[in-house]
Amino acid sequence: MSLRVPNESIEVPSLTAIDPVLEWHSLSCELVTPMYGGGVKSVVVDEQMPIRASSIRGQLRFWWRLLAKNKWQLGSDEEIQKQEFTLWGGMGSGDDDGTAGQVFLRVFDVPSPNKIRQSLIDYDDSSLSQLKYVLFPAYNETDPALNPHRLLKPEISWKLGFAFSPLLAKDTTKKDQVIETLRWWASFGGLGFRSRKGLGSVQVKESTDYPQIAEIPSLDEIAEANCHLIQRNPTSSALSALQSAIAKLSEFRQAPGVGRNPGQQKNRPGRSRWPEPDALRRIQNTHHENHAPEHLAGNVFPRAVFGMPILFPFVGRGEPSGDNTVSPAEGERLASPLILRAVYAGEDQKGITQWRPSALVLPYQHILDMKVTVGRNEYPVWKIDAAEHTRPISENGGQDPMQAFLTYFAK
Repeated sequence: MSLRVPNESIEVPSLTAIDPVLEWHSLSCELVTPMYGGGVKSVVVDEQMPIRASSIRGQLRFWWRLLAKNKWQLGSDEEIQKQEFTLWGGMGSGDDDGTAGQVFLRVFDVPSPNKIRQSLIDYDDSSLSQLKYVLFPAYNETDPALNPHRLLKPEISWKLGFAFSPLLAKDTTKKDQVIETLRWWASFGGLGFRSRKGLGSVQVKESTDYPQIAEIPSLDEIAEANCHLIQRNPTSSALSALQSAIAKLSEFRQAPGVGRNPGQQKNRPGRSRWPEPDALRRIQNTHHENHAPEHLAGNVFPRAVFGMPILFPFVGRGEPSGDNTVSPAEGERLASPLILRAVYAGEDQKGITQWRPSALVLPYQHILDMKVTVGRNEYPVWKIDAAEHTRPISENGGQDPMQAFLTYFAK
């Protein structure tokens, strides 16, 4: 489930013209982790308009679709899409000319461009060193016009106003669904690039008229949406909580003793405990003389569950060369069903705000049955009998990669 690109050809009614008949509600928002990009160019912070109502609308559509399908069960994918376009605006698949949405948003009380400029920080600043794993697009940037990527520091505040159309205001059920959507976005969503990995996280400090928006969904509510939440012990810093969550994913995928064997020499990592590298060696029928394929799980690609495409670089004579990219067999990308985030956990006995490193898993079971493309051929993402041969999974008691990660995350 990915964010859709809005169709700019749809005429949105002027808020000035309809404002007298709208009842506006406001959310006092604060950025609690660095925001990466979010402007017209995805990796660039727009100093003039760093917080965009259109970006928030895109996020809200994503969370609404998740809840519509899994919690509210509003029908087939086609039926849900029609309801989405009616509520949020968009182009249908028929002969219609598109519709304007029934939920209106506006952003105000944003800091000045000068304040935003002063709050930008280079991606490789020492304070962000523990986020390198999720900032790899910045570290790999080759376009000098975009280097260095700069992030917006947290603690920037603004207000989000929202209003219902007169028609929607009379529909209690749909209105409540919008409120719940805002609540999930405020709890688990964000702004900008890499928001699924906790960058650009937002805290709603105050919500006039609808205080429940500032409350984190309960575990029961999360389960009703076919999602799963695992949290670690709290810390007083949202950034520290995010760093802790990111570290767990990085370790699970590639740390010595977890995702790979310990290296025998400094700066020489040991072999991966995951099956993908050996699968690629088999598929391409080439390998270093010391790296003959030996992984017993076979040609499966379990880390695809965490999102695709994935690039597997090889170093050494005889190893697979060229483009070793693993992509979904259908489509170009697969958004990760794993959301890592610092989640607000109230205040401790001293009145200090607490944040929990959190992993929210969206419905992912369908990904296990998918296939990936390597070259011209297709291979399975997962086979259940591969679990016993994949140490990061078997050592964490999982039947699939995501189950195992959640166990590891909780340790």
